[in-house]
Amino acid sequence: MASFAALPLLPFSIPPPLSFRRPSSVFLASATSPELCSAGTDAFVVSTAAAEKPTVLYGFSEDSTLNDLAGAIQRRKEISWTLSELIETSKLTFVSIHGDVNTPITGIQIDSRYVTSGDLFICCIGKKTDGHRFISEALSKGATAVVACKNLNFDDLPGCGALVIVKDSIAVLASLAASFYRNPSMMMSVVGITGTNGKTTTAHLVKSVYESMGMKTGMFGTVGYFINGEDQSEVKNTTPDAVTAQRLMAKMLENGTEALIMEISSHGLALGRCDEIEFNVAVFTNLTRDHFDFHGTEEEYRNSKLKLFVKMSDPKKHRKVVNVDDPNAPFFIAKGNADVPVVTFGMESKEADVFPLRIELSMFGTRVLISTPKGLVEVSSSLLGRHNVYNILAAVAVGIAVNCRLEDVVRGIEMVSGVPGRCELIDEHQPFAVMVDFAHTPDALARVLDSARELGARRLITVFGCAGESDTGKRPMMTKIAADKSDVVILTTDNPKTENPLNILNDMLAGVGWTLQSYVQFGKNNYYPPLPNGHKLFVHDRRRVAVRAAMAMADNGDIVIVAGRGHENYQEEGDRKRYIDDRKECREALRYVEMLHRAAIDKQIPLLITQESLISFCKDVETWFAMEDQRSPCVLPIF
Repeated sequence: MASFAALPLLPFSIPPPLSFRRPSSVFLASATSPELCSAGTDAFVVSTAAAEKPTVLYGFSEDSTLNDLAGAIQRRKEISWTLSELIETSKLTFVSIHGDVNTPITGIQIDSRYVTSGDLFICCIGKKTDGHRFISEALSKGATAVVACKNLNFDDLPGCGALVIVKDSIAVLASLAASFYRNPSMMMSVVGITGTNGKTTTAHLVKSVYESMGMKTGMFGTVGYFINGEDQSEVKNTTPDAVTAQRLMAKMLENGTEALIMEISSHGLALGRCDEIEFNVAVFTNLTRDHFDFHGTEEEYRNSKLKLFVKMSDPKKHRKVVNVDDPNAPFFIAKGNADVPVVTFGMESKEADVFPLRIELSMFGTRVLISTPKGLVEVSSSLLGRHNVYNILAAVAVGIAVNCRLEDVVRGIEMVSGVPGRCELIDEHQPFAVMVDFAHTPDALARVLDSARELGARRLITVFGCAGESDTGKRPMMTKIAADKSDVVILTTDNPKTENPLNILNDMLAGVGWTLQSYVQFGKNNYYPPLPNGHKLFVHDRRRVAVRAAMAMADNGDIVIVAGRGHENYQEEGDRKRYIDDRKECREALRYVEMLHRAAIDKQIPLLITQESLISFCKDVETWFAMEDQRSPCVLPIF
């Protein structure tokens, strides 16, 4: 592990503003100036008399001029290729090509709904659909060429200028997209953050640190894709597909963006979405159970995450930032070039480069005195809970890695007042606290409940569900965690998709040794027994009502945690999306909380389903959704 002393003084990953403000003096460093530009690298240094330090801009040769660079930025606004040029530039390996290889390409698309005239349509085979089914639609909208991974007859594609057959469309997607948009990531400082939990909050903190350095910064993540603070409103995945990522990065360059902070999911890495992105800093937060439905094993899950660190190959322009408290830390430190400097952080290991000396937690925020290689620093953050201390430490470590001034690091972190759906307090002047959090893994749920308990909760009342079509093994685990750490637990639905919600609830109840049948029998006997530890557990198959039930139970000094969905504002139920926002539901319930209390609602809340649906166990999930409004009258008001 490299010590801090080994880090260069250059802010290696901070390019100059793309507006090219006119410097008082300019020089280009050639390969004969090793102190500024190492031979064999496509980089040069722009220096200004006013600048505090020289900065490296990647992606151009030492023979470039400022006019060349300005021209390159301008050309991005009018991108056009011939198919042959794009194939050559991307080094595409193909099985066969049919038609005119000089067909003009003015766009690239994988979704036929968004194809416009001149686009190259790439047919990808996904989990739920096959892009080959939509070739006719793409051609009718003006696509001029098609990339496919099935043996298609070119003569059966009227209006198609060219057809390229490849072995795997997804495998070539990233290189085609990056080449088409002229590798925009090479013109920015890019920070990739991977791990099971903490990515979103850490990304917001790091983004703010970069902005405190005066850099225009974009962000890709679970909450949104942002260009200079503006939400692009097209979030489908934590890590966007390769075409979307490259297109948005190109748009960022046009808008003068100098840095990009990315949340990197295991899916994004496994599916190659990041293959052609040039990362400068790789951050590892932690690794706990998640996405076993996709990866199969913990080892495969970890291997996907490790792909980000494999990219850390150049000690001059790459850095690793690692949470050394996590037992998987050695795997991440070892990946990539061993000579790439590593900045570590942790709360348990005093050998970490960045660690806390003092932590003060309250419902008003968090204060941390932190030891860093640059000296001590105190941070006062609005973020709540001990688990957020890790995210603060990660942001400080990134600041150290890129040689940011400590005052800028502190200012950046303290500017973040909160992150949507992450320990987000809902305040309607009620005498108890309500938090909405995205915790949807066993570890995340345990952390947020431990944090809430440490904040002084008289009682913890937890509402959560488990998503459909995902890791079924974590369902009983999460119920056991919630039942152990909460005084009252209400199990409910959470994005069931096409899976039967009652099956999900039955899986969850296994965590306390119950079944759905036994729970309903409790209701028939008008007695819901406490758990062996004295805590109480209830079930409600309507999330909105479960939230209201929690508010009805809460009293002075309690903390209500509504977990699992965070910032999300809809549930997938069958083949439709139903609007529901936990934050809005909490606010509406709190406006009527006195009425709920006056109603003296029994804490023994029945599972509101019809006897018929229980007998059949709702084998047809669509029948369950259709019956939603036909169930027994709700004992709680639905406002």
